[in-house]
Amino acid sequence: MWTRKILVAYDGSAPSRRALELAAQVAGADPTVELVLAHVVRLFSSGAAAAGIDAVIMDDAASVRAELEAVAEMLPNPAEVRLLRGTSPADLIVSCAIEEGCDLIVMGSRGQGGVKGYLGSVSYAVTKESPVTVLIAKDGARQ
Repeated sequence: MWTRKILVAYDGSAPSRRALELAAQVAGADPTVELVLAHVVRLFSSGAAAAGIDAVIMDDAASVRAELEAVAEMLPNPAEVRLLRGTSPADLIVSCAIEEGCDLIVMGSRGQGGVKGYLGSVSYAVTKESPVTVLIAKDGARQ
């Protein structure tokens, strides 16, 4: 198999759950394929109110991390959970994939219209910026 390490971008949405399922299918029965389950914690860049808002966001991120850790334990493949903190989700996802040595990024899309909208702004930016192959999973629901 050409894939040795897969980054799954996960935000709890139906498309990201589909991405997780798809990544598990790609990994298949090969126990040597590693998964990185990444959740972006989008922080505000500045301002007095930003610190308070960021604290609420981090509390929410803790529950997503717990969910991902439970999922990681059920997967047949080795998996690690990463919380990516910053202001640009696409940059964080691409940087993590490169740093982790991933050869595939699997992520969901909630796009609404047009090419950029069809993919969703984050998934569009990741496909545009990433030197790593990107697989986009739609949730299967008709829009």
